Amino acid sequence: MNWGQAMAESVQTILVVDDEPSDLEVARKALEGMGYRVLAAGDGPSALSVYREHGEPVALLVTDVAMSPMNGCELAVRLAAIQTDIKVLFVSGYAGAGVLRREKVVELRAAFLRKPFAAGQLTERVGSLLAPRLGKTVQTGAQ
Repeated sequence: MNWGQAMAESVQTILVVDDEPSDLEVARKALEGMGYRVLAAGDGPSALSVYREHGEPVALLVTDVAMSPMNGCELAVRLAAIQTDIKVLFVSGYAGAGVLRREKVVELRAAFLRKPFAAGQLTERVGSLLAPRLGKTVQTGAQ
């Protein structure tokens, strides 16, 4: 059993945000296929609305970095102000982990996955981020 399968057994909720519909759909299908409950949005403002409507904490935010009108870094900071324990997986084909340091999101419990990625890479990364860690935090790093 891999990380993704083990963690999906607890039916955690993941908010996935991407302004590219095909990328959003691939991520949604892959994560739902692992048993996660997935909330999906096509941009930052919509993600904030979906989060509020859901009314419960989410285990993880998976967000594209380069979006408009609100980029993924700003979205993550806004959600972290509401839910301080939120974990974040930034995905981007344009930006590396260095942009996350410049955007002042290093203090978040965040990681980075470069696009394009296979569905298995996403589910494995998500599973490892959601795995219980005894006294450890997730570090921002390039993948």
